[in-house]
Amino acid sequence: MGDIRLLIVDDHAMIREGLVVMLKPYQDIEVVGTCTGGAEAAEAAGHYQPDVILMDIKMGEVSGIEACARIVAGFPRIKVICLTIYEDAESVRMALQAGATGYMLKQASQEKLVECIHRVYHGDIVIDPSLMGQLVNDYTRLAQGVVKGRPSPLADGQELTPREEEVLNYLSLGLTNKEISSRTHLAVDTVKTHLRNIYRKMGVKNRSQAITEIMRQRGRMV
Repeated sequence: MGDIRLLIVDDHAMIREGLVVMLKPYQDIEVVGTCTGGAEAAEAAGHYQPDVILMDIKMGEVSGIEACARIVAGFPRIKVICLTIYEDAESVRMALQAGATGYMLKQASQEKLVECIHRVYHGDIVIDPSLMGQLVNDYTRLAQGVVKGRPSPLADGQELTPREEEVLNYLSLGLTNKEISSRTHLAVDTVKTHLRNIYRKMGVKNRSQAITEIMRQRGRMV
């Protein structure tokens, strides 16, 4: 039996079956069940007690986002990853507000999806890397006070420096400190210093909170 108990929720049989086959080789992931819709998923969460749920967004009468909110409210320990075709920032924001800790596109590679499952299981918030560039750009534009005339969300009128914006962008793409160091040609200790400054200016404590804050501010813009 796998270490990670996984429930798959999608209204397309081919997607459900394809995910089961794709994940079968991973011995630490056990697919404990599949569901065809949000209402069924809310009930199945109590029955199967999964660690992680892969959930489509658009499904019948009860959407994946609504089902996510119900599940997280009833079973806070369960992690929900929205697996969808929708690339808009509003869908990401609504998913995170509902309590999802992952948001991946269906065209993501097998490697990226499995990595997301592992990271979410261990407590990270993971957003598909292909979505993060625009989200970070929106945040940094807002932080500089140039989006729709809104004031800066950073404390005491502080601004992110160009280098901090660059580091934040790489951070949001899931790069480690060492990888950011390689991309920016900065020492790892210097990268850590920039991250501490970014977290202080954003009023957060870590990477997961930084991503959540990006989405919160993005939600104020739409």
